[in-house]
Amino acid sequence: MEIQQKSLQIICLQTSLTQYHYQSYSILKNYLLKRIHLGIKSQLPTNKNLFNEVRAQNPTLVILPESTGAWLYLMCVPMPQFLRNYFFNYRNIKTNRHLLFITYTLITHIRLYFKEIYRNYHSKCTWVGLIQHSWFSLFAEQTYSIYKKLFSELACETNTTIVAGSIFTYDNSSIKNKLQNISYVFEPNNGSICLQSGKQYPTSEESHFIDCYKQPPSIYSIPNTNIDIGVLVCADSWMPQVYEEYSKIELDPNRRFLYIIVALSTGEWNTPWPGYDTNVDIPKDVDNKHLTTFSLPKAWFHYAVNRGFNVLSKRNDLAGYGIVCCQGVLNIMNDIQAQGESIILIKRSKTEASILYEANIYEDEKILTCEF
Repeated sequence: MEIQQKSLQIICLQTSLTQYHYQSYSILKNYLLKRIHLGIKSQLPTNKNLFNEVRAQNPTLVILPESTGAWLYLMCVPMPQFLRNYFFNYRNIKTNRHLLFITYTLITHIRLYFKEIYRNYHSKCTWVGLIQHSWFSLFAEQTYSIYKKLFSELACETNTTIVAGSIFTYDNSSIKNKLQNISYVFEPNNGSICLQSGKQYPTSEESHFIDCYKQPPSIYSIPNTNIDIGVLVCADSWMPQVYEEYSKIELDPNRRFLYIIVALSTGEWNTPWPGYDTNVDIPKDVDNKHLTTFSLPKAWFHYAVNRGFNVLSKRNDLAGYGIVCCQGVLNIMNDIQAQGESIILIKRSKTEASILYEANIYEDEKILTCEF
């Protein structure tokens, strides 16, 4: 008996996160749970009697921005309440308190930190890289445990498949056990991890303290649909080599495919495009004129979103395809800041025209939803 394939509900969460959300597990979970609920409700009928429990009734895919799990170390540092209020609950203050938080953490964890320095001494060639690497590895096990528990629970409670942004962690499948930027996907039945994908091309800022992800790409088939997904971590979506590796994967005929881009653009969004990162070789198809004419948002669409979409359009074996690029808005203690505008570009079938969904906002949160 042939199983009827259902359409996929896509919920792209352009979150706006600050240190306030990362001060406790319950605050962060409630924030994310509420946004997932809002995304699910937007796909359901208006009759409120139909959903006392806000759980997805159809296959649903939730996507979060890159590095959503990276700042979980903020909830790993014990401190008295007055300091917690000072670091996490202040408002309308523009001073950078992240450096003070790091100083406090190092004072209270000095022995463990120097242990990490010693353990990682031969892993990085610069002192800056060693210091940053040791900082993130100091809480790597704790943050991964929190990350895994959080998104496992969210996937089960909402009955959704969740692409949980990414986290700086150790890839246990790697023999050398290196710190990497890895995105995990959680399935709804029991909240287990069903797919992982790491950043193959770290930016020049990241390359000081994280290593390139070396595992071959893999895909995940969303149950009860004819849809497969592959996950790209931010800058990887700009690189033709990444798509070439995915093209080697043999897909089932007449299925549909989505590239999921989890992204975070640090700094201001509405700025001129500075060009490709200095840490990578510039692809041959890059037009030098775009360095003076493109804004950062336009470059993101042209060299990441549209690049992936064009790659998929050349495959004759796909019934439909698309790109979901989930950006994030971030402000961690007036130090680490990011802006961005999420985009969904899909072509549901060979006969239908492509459809573009845009957040149209880059300084605040936005929930993009569509059916695929």
